[in-house]
Amino acid sequence: MRVDSSRPQPHRGPGADATIDDAPSHLERARIYQWLGGIFSRELSAEALATYRSTDGMTLLEGFAAHPPLAPLVAELRTLALAHESPETAVTDLAGAFSRLFLGVGGRRSAPPYESAYTNERGLLFQEASGHSAAALMNLGLHVSASCPEPPDHLAIQLEIMAALASRAHEAAASAERDAYMHRQLAFLEDRLLPWIGAFRDDCVASDRSGFYATAATCLVAFATADADRLRAAGA
Repeated sequence: MRVDSSRPQPHRGPGADATIDDAPSHLERARIYQWLGGIFSRELSAEALATYRSTDGMTLLEGFAAHPPLAPLVAELRTLALAHESPETAVTDLAGAFSRLFLGVGGRRSAPPYESAYTNERGLLFQEASGHSAAALMNLGLHVSASCPEPPDHLAIQLEIMAALASRAHEAAASAERDAYMHRQLAFLEDRLLPWIGAFRDDCVASDRSGFYATAATCLVAFATADADRLRAAGA
């Protein structure tokens, strides 16, 4: 768990799960952002792969695949889950890719999952971008879990923030409150995520020998871009 909250769950008002045109519902979007955050926060485990092989796991993937930007990533996961090779081999290979790309093992052929690395002129961490994400967490009554050593502008944490904002829109009891959370989602996408995840994707595509994280990053950019477009169209 990357983000903690002791916030009580508010009453869900009528229409709280309304869709944005033909977009996923607010609750679906929250789950998608949280799912994507999990992919970039830790190595894929054998247990997770086994879950995707189960009936419930396949149903979950079918739900994500219904959204075209996510379909290539779902196809990758299905292939991994149903591969005849041992799950341990697939997991080990992906763990190596994760370390090279996101933990700095790959040196210059890495894709640091931090906004600061792409928006700070010197590529330093814990810069202005980290402070902005920390403020967004504070405004939501959230904080980074003590078990997570990452700065607040880590990609997975920013995706958790988007999940929290979408969840608050789902829970909103009044349309004005729901509209406010939609506006905050669009602002966070435009100000925090979209300015750098395209370059992050490009680094993944250039350096990911496994192909899995290149696909994941490509799907993330496609989904976030389409989501921002839908929010704008809805007047957020």
